[in-house]
Amino acid sequence: MDKNKIVLMYPGQGSQYAGMGLKYLDILNEFNSYFNQASETLNEDLIEIISGSDGKAVKLENTLYSQISIYTLSAIISDHLINHQFLKKDYIFAVTGHSLGDYSALYLSGYYDFKQGLELVKYRGTLMSKANEKMDGMMAAVLGTDYKALEELLINYKDKFKEEVYIANYNDYGQIVISGERSNVEKAIDFLKENGLRKIIPLKVKIASHTPLMKDVSVKVGEYLDNITLDNPVFNFYSSTSLSYPKKKEIRLVLEQQLISQVNWVKSIEYFLKEGANIFLEIGPGKVLSGLVKRIAEKNSKDVLIFNTDKISDLNSFKDFLK
Repeated sequence: MDKNKIVLMYPGQGSQYAGMGLKYLDILNEFNSYFNQASETLNEDLIEIISGSDGKAVKLENTLYSQISIYTLSAIISDHLINHQFLKKDYIFAVTGHSLGDYSALYLSGYYDFKQGLELVKYRGTLMSKANEKMDGMMAAVLGTDYKALEELLINYKDKFKEEVYIANYNDYGQIVISGERSNVEKAIDFLKENGLRKIIPLKVKIASHTPLMKDVSVKVGEYLDNITLDNPVFNFYSSTSLSYPKKKEIRLVLEQQLISQVNWVKSIEYFLKEGANIFLEIGPGKVLSGLVKRIAEKNSKDVLIFNTDKISDLNSFKDFLK
């Protein structure tokens, strides 16, 4: 299989879990400094939070801590693969992320250094945490239904209750995420179940991401980015919200608009498949994106290889493939 068609994928908030990536510290000890920098940024010990020492694992459910931890782990694994030349630069067809994952993808692409990314993720996460305190948002995954049917039902919901619930993520053909104010989403879930959609799972986030409700946060992220000078990229970054390869001058707007725009993972992966990408590597905690790609590829009758880095054995499987 051609190795120059690899797509690197970075997961977003919700992929975090207690203990994630800690075993990597035993074999990638040159990257302890990354966790140290993240701890300094938070003014708390990030490893203690991830390991759950003294009951601190509950903090991983907080938007700020989950985003910092996911970004840090994703950066560590990325740099290990690139710096030790396991993953040669000409192998990489594109780099993409799912929501927060864009920030990890942009780091690997070369737009900013690790410390700049930390500060940016911290600022974004802090804004989102504060917004959640005021908004009380909610997101939920709707499983096993066609997106067109769901879109029609949400139109009916809006007509009936005069309230808006938004589609935030098109994750695969049978997994769509809805988002909005908690009271509206809870009411919409009841409405959808009454209309035959039985499998709806609330997500472990407390914010209405990827909806117009995030406008204030979106604008502030844009203002923050006005003060950042981006470097020239090394890899091609593909945005799963704008569905494009943004130029450097467009990155600011893409990140500003990201929080009020839908993540269309389905169309993103369809594009990669159409372009001949046949190897997908998920870098960071969990295997959510790997599962989504598997189902999208199967639906399109495409034969692809999918790897992840959730465990050391998973990373080693990818290294063995590259040999």
